[in-house]
Amino acid sequence: MLSAAFHLSAFPENNEARTSMREMITAPTSDVLEARNEMIEQLTDGSVVSYQIKIQNNSFYQLFINESGGRYPLYSQGSYIIKRNLEDGKFVQIKIFLKRHKECYVRLYPLDERAMMEVVLYGKTIYKGINLPFSFSDVLVEPFSEIIDASSGIVNWDLLLPENNGYVYYDKTELSEAIRAGLPLITDVDDGALDFDGSWVFIEDLSIQKPENHGFNCSGFVKWVGDGLYWAETGEYMSVSDLKSKHTDMRGHRWSERHEDDRDPYFGLDWTRNIAVSITNAGRNTTGGYKSADVRNLPWATYIEDIGFSIEDLKLIMYYLAVSEPEYIYFASVNESWGTEPVLQQHIHTAVLIPLINNQGQFEDLIFERNFESDAESLAERYPDAHVHLTRVRVDGGFRLPELNSGPALGPGSYFRR
Repeated sequence: MLSAAFHLSAFPENNEARTSMREMITAPTSDVLEARNEMIEQLTDGSVVSYQIKIQNNSFYQLFINESGGRYPLYSQGSYIIKRNLEDGKFVQIKIFLKRHKECYVRLYPLDERAMMEVVLYGKTIYKGINLPFSFSDVLVEPFSEIIDASSGIVNWDLLLPENNGYVYYDKTELSEAIRAGLPLITDVDDGALDFDGSWVFIEDLSIQKPENHGFNCSGFVKWVGDGLYWAETGEYMSVSDLKSKHTDMRGHRWSERHEDDRDPYFGLDWTRNIAVSITNAGRNTTGGYKSADVRNLPWATYIEDIGFSIEDLKLIMYYLAVSEPEYIYFASVNESWGTEPVLQQHIHTAVLIPLINNQGQFEDLIFERNFESDAESLAERYPDAHVHLTRVRVDGGFRLPELNSGPALGPGSYFRR
């Protein structure tokens, strides 16, 4: 469930600074362009707002930038950018940043003297065409809280501005720190994994790895993290043989069936589903089915059966899951059109996703892959046009990651498969 309320007091307002500059905001173009940048101290809270004027292309901008960490970054939370046409001085829009991210903002624009609103979250428009009960001239100086109140029946502000409850992410933070500490100890070994008895094996045939060179591929790494959670429930590790189980009666099609042996197109999907279901069933003492741990129904993202979500939406998805499911981590199977004769949608990479809100109230899209840490943007850059299938697992029952021996790490420069 989403948090019951967000803290408006934590959102930095600069309406006092904008009100003091109202005449300048609406002044003729020539007067605005002759004005100087200045620092405006707000008496209500003692904060200082940086007022700046910028010209770009055929527009000019009046910026009201809030202080953040002793600096004035353009995208600081609550900052306003008012855009006007350079030729005729007409107002074009107001952009208000919701977070410390350039692609998270509210956009206000005039329409028949009224103010219309849309909301963009991590680059995707999630609300649009919202008619506010204010004139556009009013929203130039109104507190942002008034906009929130006026749109609360349409916009889920609990999601956009969640309450800062960093303690609910304690277990996930502890797990991410433990994984991070283990990354330098992981040797990259193709098809490698730890079996239920602690032996280092190759996934394909369960043969033993060389003692002097044992480690993980991406699938073995995901199992290592999964084993830490499974141990907390059972005191045991999962069996590689069990996790390799194929479910051809519940996924795939006639084109993929004939390539189960030579291409194994659904390996990553079966692997991540089997891991998540094994952990979940152990924790709940249930017998949930093959697809019971899937992430499927999300706003603003379309799920495709056995394929998942577009990787372009992954950052937004991870943010939504961080706020709405704070107790969960996710096992991802990255898939894309792959191979020739035929081209199949093939699951080629797996990873561990840990979305959380840190103690400073900032969103972190932590992704761990094989032996390095990345994020949603990095994954999307390396796998453009791919999809990501997600399974969920709770982490509030503790964990104990299997011990590792030291070995060299390759880092994110390698494009890992399977």
